[in-house]
Amino acid sequence: MQKLFNSDTDHSPRYRSGAVARMVRIPVSTLRIWERRYQVVAPPQSATGHRLYAGADVERLLLIKQLVDLGHAIGSVAKLDTPALLAVAEARAALDNGAALAPGAGRPRAVVLGMGLARRLGTRRLQRLGTWADLAAAEQAVANPAEPLAAELLVAELATLQPDGARRLVALMQALGVRHSVVLYGFGTEAAADLLRAAGCQIRRSPLADVDLHRLVDEAIAALAGPDPAPPAVLPASAPARLFDDEALVQLAAASNTVACECPRHIAELVRLMSDFETYSGECSHRSPADAELHTHLQRVAGTARALFEQALLRVAQAEGLALPPPRSAAPAPGNGQAGA
Repeated sequence: MQKLFNSDTDHSPRYRSGAVARMVRIPVSTLRIWERRYQVVAPPQSATGHRLYAGADVERLLLIKQLVDLGHAIGSVAKLDTPALLAVAEARAALDNGAALAPGAGRPRAVVLGMGLARRLGTRRLQRLGTWADLAAAEQAVANPAEPLAAELLVAELATLQPDGARRLVALMQALGVRHSVVLYGFGTEAAADLLRAAGCQIRRSPLADVDLHRLVDEAIAALAGPDPAPPAVLPASAPARLFDDEALVQLAAASNTVACECPRHIAELVRLMSDFETYSGECSHRSPADAELHTHLQRVAGTARALFEQALLRVAQAEGLALPPPRSAAPAPGNGQAGA
């Protein structure tokens, strides 16, 4: 008996027959035959009679289509559950590639955003816990899981990337416990890409060739077999105040003309550049809270780097016997703490 879909109790994303047929790249008539004759999936129906497929149904159909394309008879794979289908696909991939890989070995738990991306991944060694069409569907599934979800790898393809979407994607990764991620996007801002890079994501612009996508995913799988990635450097809550004003930096840079080593001049120039960028980051306008957070981070990075180079300048000046200008009073660093205003 055909199940009925209840939108009040079932919150998982659902797709109609036509959309599923396009994602799997089979005619709707073939999809109907597979369901009626081989019971490959049994999606519930809406009150109006439309079949509504879950992401797990689409994932299963993708695997079956891939195996049929490789020469397997539909009748021989239709009754296999999804883990068995993955094992057959992996064994076939290992045979085709001449790899001595046992089926199921080294398969990290993964989630995939983008049905087209799921199709392109083919028989990569992934234990797919969820395959969703887009970020909103993934957020909904993670917020209302049938059972707790935890994944090691996320592979996503986004048509557009804005800071708010980047922040939401990072939150999704944190909710799932993801350790490595590969993100493709079509059009977006560099600020949004920087947010994802800061979270450890591998970022690439679309379109990306399948061979390059497979290489990125295989590298992520290999990285998961190693130790956990080092956490990002912890920055101080606020950068130390400047030791030298611009006039003092000019004096130290000029002093290097009297000695063989020009390191004082080079380091003074770096201090000036870091200080200028620190001020610039604090003055940048913000379009969203995520944008403000990014500029605050950049300001702290620049201020920390500036303080480190100031200490280096002190050491070099002392080693060269240069007269140091009097230090500045302990005033706040330029623009410090104003980036989020």
